Amino acid sequence: MSSDEETDKKDLEALKQKIQSSKIAYERSASDTSSDGGTVFEWSAVSATKPNPGARKAEERLYQPLSKIEFSGKKLEDGNFAGENLENANFSCADLSGTDLSGANLRGVDFSGSNLSGANLSGADLTGAVLSGAVLKNTNFTGANLSGIKFEDIDIEDAILLDIKIDDWALEDFQTLIEFLAKYYPHKLKLTLLNLTLLDLSRIDLSKVDLRGVDFTGCNLTGVDLWGLDLSQCIITPEQIAQALGRVPTPAEMKMLLAPKNKAKRKGWNIDFEDFFNNRKEFGVIDTTKMKGTKISDMMKMGQKLMQKMGYGQAPEPTDAEIVAEIQKEKADKEKSHNAELRGVIEARKREALEQMKQEKEKKKENAVRVPEEKTIEKEIRPQEKEVKEKKKVRIKGQEFDAATLGRIKSSMGNTRS
Repeated sequence: MSSDEETDKKDLEALKQKIQSSKIAYERSASDTSSDGGTVFEWSAVSATKPNPGARKAEERLYQPLSKIEFSGKKLEDGNFAGENLENANFSCADLSGTDLSGANLRGVDFSGSNLSGANLSGADLTGAVLSGAVLKNTNFTGANLSGIKFEDIDIEDAILLDIKIDDWALEDFQTLIEFLAKYYPHKLKLTLLNLTLLDLSRIDLSKVDLRGVDFTGCNLTGVDLWGLDLSQCIITPEQIAQALGRVPTPAEMKMLLAPKNKAKRKGWNIDFEDFFNNRKEFGVIDTTKMKGTKISDMMKMGQKLMQKMGYGQAPEPTDAEIVAEIQKEKADKEKSHNAELRGVIEARKREALEQMKQEKEKKKENAVRVPEEKTIEKEIRPQEKEVKEKKKVRIKGQEFDAATLGRIKSSMGNTRS
């Protein structure tokens, strides 16, 4: 056997030994993990019955996952993940209905397309989590941290969003979602389950939303149109009503605003036309000549009211396609308005810069004109001064003397005489 063959054989034996050692170490670690309670594989053993969270010791909880948890498309309904660390886990398209995730670390978790109906996420940290397309019906988010959340394609019907923590980025998406639901799906929006102090109520159409039991305490109602809203069962202060109206309301206005809007209909004629209009039945001839005070105009009004009640003459409810088209139009108009506003700002700045350049140019021009003028004035002043000086000179016997020289001569002559 050559030396090269012997070397290859030794290397092969050493490699086999390494593989065997690694295998033994792996089996030992696996047996140790299972004897400790199997915390690494705890996630794949979720049962339909909820264990008592207090029965587990704090040290037995998994706070540092060894790798990213993958539960995409899994059925985990009624599971218990309370207080667990599930950071960056993948729960996309998973069934988490009724699951307890209260107080859990859900930072960066992917819940896209998942079903969280009836789940408890109170006090959970969902910073940067993905909820696009998730079903959140009856989901409890009380006290949860929703910073960095994108509220797009989310169904939050009857979801509890009280005392939530949210940043400006997520708040704008949240505001847009509430405006959308109030306008197109008001039956899915319950303001009693939202933290209204976070929202700009002046941008939300409250005319179709059920306001029974809504608490407006601490809300800014500036710009909110209260006329036509049923505030009879709301918690609202006179100061907030004055804030919305922009002035102190009169007692009559206050009474009108707080009065129930769905009043019982007054009784009219004892003739029921509803069966005729609903079933298209003929029911004989009505002799209106014996009715006191019957007018054709009143009959017409009554018929119109009945037709309106049955939906005749009213615009049909918009379809989902029409709603999407209107939303896209509103988005395009908003972008167009934003672009126009931006162009206006740029144009204004451009005009300011041009005006400043023009002023600087005029200032330089004025300075350039001022220097020659000053030189000309100096030239004009000097001959005048020379002329004045010349005027002060006196000629005596063919010689010129100025006033100062003559004064000195006179004084010297006086001294000599003395």
